[in-house]
Amino acid sequence: MDVMLRSCGYEPEQLGNREKWLLLARMLPLVENNFNLCELGPRSTGKSHIYKEISPNSILVSGGQTTVANLFYNMGRKSVGLVGLWDCVAFDEVAGIKFKDKDGIQIMKDYMASGSFARGKEEKAASASMVFVGNINQSVDVLLKTSSLFDPFPPEMGTDTAFLDRLHCYIPGWEIPKFRPEHFTDDYGFITDYLAEFIRELRKEQWGDALDRYFRLGKNLNQRDTIAVRKIVGGYVKLLYPNGVFAKEQIEEILVFALEMRRRVKEQLKKLG
Repeated sequence: MDVMLRSCGYEPEQLGNREKWLLLARMLPLVENNFNLCELGPRSTGKSHIYKEISPNSILVSGGQTTVANLFYNMGRKSVGLVGLWDCVAFDEVAGIKFKDKDGIQIMKDYMASGSFARGKEEKAASASMVFVGNINQSVDVLLKTSSLFDPFPPEMGTDTAFLDRLHCYIPGWEIPKFRPEHFTDDYGFITDYLAEFIRELRKEQWGDALDRYFRLGKNLNQRDTIAVRKIVGGYVKLLYPNGVFAKEQIEEILVFALEMRRRVKEQLKKLG
């Protein structure tokens, strides 16, 4: 875990155990196909850094306005958009996301659920993960009392429970420290070119059933929850045990964390529902 964090530029000795797990969660969309992640929190916690600087296979879309043609498929040029060209498409500052096309959010929902989208006469599949990062400007307690943890999203997304249910993981950005010089490492990690190739190769592997060796998911999880938890578990196994060797307590540690990351989405859906 420390090697992975140092490879991303963080100094693990300055971080608590929980902070390490949360920072590592930012890498999940880089190792898992079609992984939908959201991180909202205060400024200067490095939310978008990893999607811009670590991998040449991920793109950070700044300034919210976008089009279906740019993101999914340009019917005029017959060319696939960002989701077909990159492993990970991250939106910086979710508050500003605006589609010029009225069916934009609907197409995005279809894509986030199935990894495919229909344009014109054909259906296209892509494997890019979607990441939504943004700032929470007031305290979390106030947010929880007055609205929901999805409040920073534009209203057409932040109150659309079908859209929010497709998010596999919500990282509580307010638990990550604001970065100061001592949080950046000058120790050894993998060189970025190697790390980027390594995490890209890991996208070809599937470890979502690793939990089945020791655990069974209960009846309270619906299909979307199960998919989300399996994706998070699979992603962490790739990052922490890439040789596929792990013990029951190691999987348990990952599973407990995975359930919590998905539960945060569920609890807010209940509030909105």
